[in-house]
Amino acid sequence: MKIWFDVLTPKHYLMFASFERLLSKGNDLILTTREYEELERVKGRINIKTTDNIIGRHGGGQKEKKLIESTKRAYELSKIITSIRPQLAISFGSPEAARVSFGLGIPHVLICDSPHSFYVSRLTVPLSDTIIYPWLIPLKSWRQYGASRLIKYHSLDPTAWILHREMWPQKNDIEKIAEGAIVIREEEYMSSYMHGSGALDFATELSSMLPDHRVVLLRRYFKENKTHNNLTVYGGEFFGPNVLEKAIAFVGRGGTMNAEAALLGVKSFTMYPGELTYIDRYLIKIGVLSKPSGLNGLVREILADKKIKKLKFKDASEEVTTILRKIYPVQ
Repeated sequence: MKIWFDVLTPKHYLMFASFERLLSKGNDLILTTREYEELERVKGRINIKTTDNIIGRHGGGQKEKKLIESTKRAYELSKIITSIRPQLAISFGSPEAARVSFGLGIPHVLICDSPHSFYVSRLTVPLSDTIIYPWLIPLKSWRQYGASRLIKYHSLDPTAWILHREMWPQKNDIEKIAEGAIVIREEEYMSSYMHGSGALDFATELSSMLPDHRVVLLRRYFKENKTHNNLTVYGGEFFGPNVLEKAIAFVGRGGTMNAEAALLGVKSFTMYPGELTYIDRYLIKIGVLSKPSGLNGLVREILADKKIKKLKFKDASEEVTTILRKIYPVQ
């Protein structure tokens, strides 16, 4: 079967790498991506065999530019996909893939754990043939967007690469520096559901409150590597599990790394400035993620002696592949 994957973010790329392992034998995989600085950082670390067709670019933080780049990209994709004619399209939340697939009569499968991404969901869910999603997300969160066929899988997405150490690259310098450190991940402030970043001020204040601990801030959209006293501010290539596995604590401000840290058994906290996602609510409920009330509460919890529970789930990509093979003629 000829299957088209459209990949937009670092997480999408890691998911594709795992699906490639499962679907490349017996199927013809087509991969499209876009120009996006955050995505390039992952591409440099993870090896795949499928040819990467780079179409269009990220629109940045402004609505007007997002719209312009998205429409340009959909036009370019429509020409390419018309000539390739795949039998199935899969994305992890690509408005362009959903629109092009719908327009060409190709079933589009949305594999997604982020109904909180309002604009992406409005543009993908109604045009998707099937939505495959983690069991912990309530049906109503998808129904509000006009979803039709909905199928659950019982896993968390980062298992697709965390459970396969053969995918992990060798550690680079920042990943070694993060050993024994408190790691902070900046929020995705150019997304459609975020407005601005306060991560640098947050990290600076936290490092001053914990002078005997190394603090590493992983920035987005910046190429930098600076250390002042006990704070290292880094913008560049890194692989999440390499950074996290020997950290003493992780502080997330939204994104996939909260679940990565929980799956690796790392003491984890969310200081996300917006409404908590369903994934984070679940992790808090089962006691592997905490949301402190403020910086003082965060410091107390970081320093507290707490036994960490390590989660165990099956590989999400294997769970989803089983579902795909039941619905479509996928090998």
